Amino acid sequence: MSQNDKYREIYNKEIIGRGRSIVFSYEPFSDKFIFVPFSHNVGETAVEDLGKLMRYNLLFYAFGENEVVRYYEDDTFSTLQESAKYAFKQRLPDRSEINDGLPSEALLDLLIQMYTPNAYKLAVRTLFRQNDNNEIKGYDSTYFTRDEKGFSLWLGQAKLGEETYCKNSIHKDLLDKFKDVYLSKQLFFVCDKPVELTDDAKQILRVINRLNIASLGEDEKTRAKKLIECLNSEKIKIKIPCLLAYDKNDVYENASELCKKVILEAEAIRNYYQKHIYVFDGFNPEIIFYVFPIESIKRLRDKEKGFYAGLC
Repeated sequence: MSQNDKYREIYNKEIIGRGRSIVFSYEPFSDKFIFVPFSHNVGETAVEDLGKLMRYNLLFYAFGENEVVRYYEDDTFSTLQESAKYAFKQRLPDRSEINDGLPSEALLDLLIQMYTPNAYKLAVRTLFRQNDNNEIKGYDSTYFTRDEKGFSLWLGQAKLGEETYCKNSIHKDLLDKFKDVYLSKQLFFVCDKPVELTDDAKQILRVINRLNIASLGEDEKTRAKKLIECLNSEKIKIKIPCLLAYDKNDVYENASELCKKVILEAEAIRNYYQKHIYVFDGFNPEIIFYVFPIESIKRLRDKEKGFYAGLC
């Protein structure tokens, strides 16, 4: 069995097996962009159940596939709670409580891994630091997929909070964070650090790193243009999953109407983004909006019963 297959077997057992009754994905729909609605379950502990699943997913968020398989086969952690606490204390940097983006990133990671089973890490973000000793900035997830048409890079953004904040912040990210120079800086940063990744991920990064080395003496705009040309020639596509996880408790007031209300939420998000035009430098990405209304963000973030329970 390959490392990929071993990783997926572990993930199916530990996360997807638990998650089927906690997180629900609805039929996606497309227009100018793709919209994928989600919800959590309904009940007194529904939000806390989601927080626990996100917390248990920290092992798979903070470590590379090879690390996860090794830790699992060595029986390093007795429980997923123990592995989550280790990841939180040892792998993740300290963050400001007010601006802590970890829950949104952890939720996006959970959704990608649950519902895109052929997605693997392009970089173990938590392993690396930039000049200010913080995590890799720019994108909240860095994954890739491979199918019969070739590779796709998944460069995601995640927001969790009030609805207007989520919509406006994702809009701003789409305007600012996918220009050619910005994109090239992020990819060149990770391309020579293929640590604990699958062989396919290393293959992609080798292609990018060859260009990185060959163009070191050129200006940023030229390097960025060459990178985009390289991605296009190698038929490597860009996908941008954007998570909007926002407070919407009335969606969950009546369990029998949950599906209808979630679809209405996704339609409202579509109406907002269809008004906007996003221009990219030399590439045409696929933008996917993950629409996830949540009964209570405050409960989800709670340190006693929510996502942070037992970590701090």
